[in-house]
Amino acid sequence: MAAAGRLYAAYEETLAFLATTPTFCPTYIPLRPIEAELKYKLFGKRYRAVFEIIGNDVYVYDIQDCRQDTDKSLVD
Repeated sequence: MAAAGRLYAAYEETLAFLATTPTFCPTYIPLRPIEAELKYKLFGKRYRAVFEIIGNDVYVYDIQDCRQDTDKSLVD
């Protein structure tokens, strides 16, 4: 349970960061092009939050385990 708590805390920190400075994150380029300008933020040593900025809002579309195929959740 301790590992889950650490992961959740790291995710909360990522959400706080995205609430204030999401534009500082690098661009995410999926293998299959989609109609969105995606960015990503790494957290918890091996996870990636993929998101889009629309106006003043940030929409997190996917949380990916970086040890696996990077686009499996965003495809079809």
